[in-house]
Amino acid sequence: MSLIVMAIATTLIFRASRNEAIASTRTQTGDSLAVAEGGIARILALMTKPENAVLLTRNYDPIDPKTGKNYLGADGIPKTSDDTTITINEWTTPITFPCLPSISPNVTALTSSNSIGNGQFQLLAYRYDSLKQTGTFLISGQNDNSIAYLAVTVAINVTIQNFPGAISTHTTFDADRIEIQVRRIVGKNANIYFDPMTAFDSSNLNGYAIKGDANRSQYLTAIGSASDTTDTSIDGTIFACKLQLSFPFTAQGTDLGQITEASFPVVTPPAIPTLLLTGNSGQITHYQTNKIDITDKIINVDTTAGPVYLYIKGSYLDKEGFHLRGNSKIRNIRTDGQLPRVGDLRIIILYSGSGTPQSAYLYNTACIQNAFLYNRDADFKLETSGDGCESPGNSNFDGVVWAEDLQNTNTSNTGINVPDDVLSLSDLANSFNLYTINKIGSIQKWQRYKL
Repeated sequence: MSLIVMAIATTLIFRASRNEAIASTRTQTGDSLAVAEGGIARILALMTKPENAVLLTRNYDPIDPKTGKNYLGADGIPKTSDDTTITINEWTTPITFPCLPSISPNVTALTSSNSIGNGQFQLLAYRYDSLKQTGTFLISGQNDNSIAYLAVTVAINVTIQNFPGAISTHTTFDADRIEIQVRRIVGKNANIYFDPMTAFDSSNLNGYAIKGDANRSQYLTAIGSASDTTDTSIDGTIFACKLQLSFPFTAQGTDLGQITEASFPVVTPPAIPTLLLTGNSGQITHYQTNKIDITDKIINVDTTAGPVYLYIKGSYLDKEGFHLRGNSKIRNIRTDGQLPRVGDLRIIILYSGSGTPQSAYLYNTACIQNAFLYNRDADFKLETSGDGCESPGNSNFDGVVWAEDLQNTNTSNTGINVPDDVLSLSDLANSFNLYTINKIGSIQKWQRYKL
């Protein structure tokens, strides 16, 4: 009987001890989770400061010493296949911007271990998703020997300051350089960037001039618009600042051959011959062609299901090229009631090697709508003589154009209408390290992980 009593007593003592340990562990785990949650609140508060908010569109993902790989990876989820052994750290100080003063975020305060009550928290990693416009913070919270890990995803509202609605990258002082004259460039993002080495005068400009500035006339003269004495042609800021275009675009996708008059179906007037290109769900759809040379034709690009990249490749102006004549149009359209996004239709002109790089020509009342046009090695030439786009204004190009030069060869003032919403081009704009105003929005996801 004594042995039985002792066995029962021992069992009860063991259970009581185990339950006490479990309760203690749960308490410590709850405390560490509370520390992590407090850390999140602290970090989010620090990120509201302007000097720190610039980091919200930059990645910080060092190596986890336990795994030898990134904490989060590109998808913002720990321990998935996209984790690498390469440290990601875009949180530097100071951060410099083209033609603007630098900013020094307090990276030390954000990434160091900090105290909350009897615990410690630390920001381990941060990942920004430019497509979803979200940022994911990974925070550790420790109380005694218990550690909790929280990943919190928040919406990031981004406004790109001084977005380059038009870029000229010509680097040689000669007759073939940026020449806007009186062409209208309108919109709140109608900012022009040009290499000051190609200016029409020798004023050695190295800054910028907003509309109404005392030195604005110097900048208008520099881009060949000295005749615009009333400063009415360009809405945005003019930057004497070289932005290097070096995106690794490669012609790919469905080969359309040459897009000429023969590419379009025969229709009975007043119907307009139309060619349709469509995007695929959740993916970028690529098309390529050697030539676009059409008169009074329409190319509709349906981006409802996904973005479309149209590559125009070739070398010689007499064989290949980009020419829209008469009332021809290239239009970015959607069928779901949503407005087309300028970054969802990208017209990319590539230079294949020998010969003369091809310019993009718009004649008569031709129009390109809701598109991004890229021609690093040659010009974008407005030979138009009247308004051709359907949007309000007086334009032949509704979108964003980055080319070697912007050229105007007649006295017409029809020009470029830069859209207000340019976030769909943030992936390219970020490569210039342009200044952005970033704000934290709603919480999208709150999840605990074990590392």
